Amino acid sequence: MMIRTFPVHASDSMIRRTTRAMGALLFFAVAPLPAASAQGTISMLGFGYPVGSGSTRVNGTAGAFAEFDALTPSNPASLGGVMRTVIGVQAEPELRTLTFGGVSERNTLQRVPLLMLVLPAGRGVAIGLSGTSFLDRSYSTITTGNVLIDGNTVTTNDVNDVRGAIGDLRAAAGWRVNTRLRVGVAGHLFTGEHIVARERTFADSLQFGTVLDSSRVTFFGTALSLGGEVAIGKGLAAMASFRKGNGLDSRIRDTVRTAANVPDRFGAGLRYDGIAGSVFAVSMEQVGWSKMSGLGSDQFTSNDAMNYRAGAEVSGPRLRGSALLIRAGFARNDLPFGIVMQRVRETRLSAGIGLPIARDDASLDLSIQRANRTLVGGTAKEAAWLLGIGIQVRP
Repeated sequence: MMIRTFPVHASDSMIRRTTRAMGALLFFAVAPLPAASAQGTISMLGFGYPVGSGSTRVNGTAGAFAEFDALTPSNPASLGGVMRTVIGVQAEPELRTLTFGGVSERNTLQRVPLLMLVLPAGRGVAIGLSGTSFLDRSYSTITTGNVLIDGNTVTTNDVNDVRGAIGDLRAAAGWRVNTRLRVGVAGHLFTGEHIVARERTFADSLQFGTVLDSSRVTFFGTALSLGGEVAIGKGLAAMASFRKGNGLDSRIRDTVRTAANVPDRFGAGLRYDGIAGSVFAVSMEQVGWSKMSGLGSDQFTSNDAMNYRAGAEVSGPRLRGSALLIRAGFARNDLPFGIVMQRVRETRLSAGIGLPIARDDASLDLSIQRANRTLVGGTAKEAAWLLGIGIQVRP
């Protein structure tokens, strides 16, 4: 994706001190920029956008089904009672439009945020192995401007290319204790990297050569999560999960640069499936993103988040003998990273369908989400379409 931003001016010292650019680029990789126009997005400030790591079914309900969907690594108890091997993969391209100061910029992002394998182990126990996106920060900006070199004004073209993500690798076990109770436990490994490259070219290419600098920061952290689900009435169940974060550090060439903690997370929800062919759910989660504050620079801000979701799934027309599943949902989310004291809030409307393939042996899920993000106290707004495509195979 490519974003054009506003012109900037730099002094000749920036050219003469190219060896110091690595440190500046590192700052851009791990801290929010002073203006959203230079960032090209308000959803990927700081260490990036919390993808959510839900299955396409969960995305079709705006995240409301996250606490009890076995292909979503929020609550390990959701694995309990799974009787068949399940392989799941999901793709989620995003089409984003940023509006700032009357100027709009559009870009597209490709993601594969979920890979999942569930293996039944007998006696109501199932094992889940997954790789999901925890934070995603990938974008490019193009900035044109002028610099003063030896008394001459020279036109420049700067390309900043950022490719970064932190992933959540999870190994979990869920146990269906009886018809009323499920419990689960999981271990998480958080790892990833931010790669930032800056290329400066000059209009006078005969006199000035191209300047290219880059930096790479890697991340490593761990966490432990617990979950449970209990039936509390006819068709009504309550779910809850808790993730306790351990240390999370950033490294440059195996040397620890900064240290913080993986954010703690608490999630809870209610599910009602007492009406044949229908499932309704409400859920909330609290994420302690402020635990990551020590990982960035002095200008880096992270805010704890409270997220609320509601969604439904109902049976629709029958296709090849199986019911087509129709989904919808609404969510209000707080994004973790902002600019100084300004926070980013997001609302989502979602819809989706589930298509049976080869009867019960495979299924195809499709979702579409409309997200509106606002920089509270600022003039920057962002609207996005998120398209979800998920495939589950049950060999």
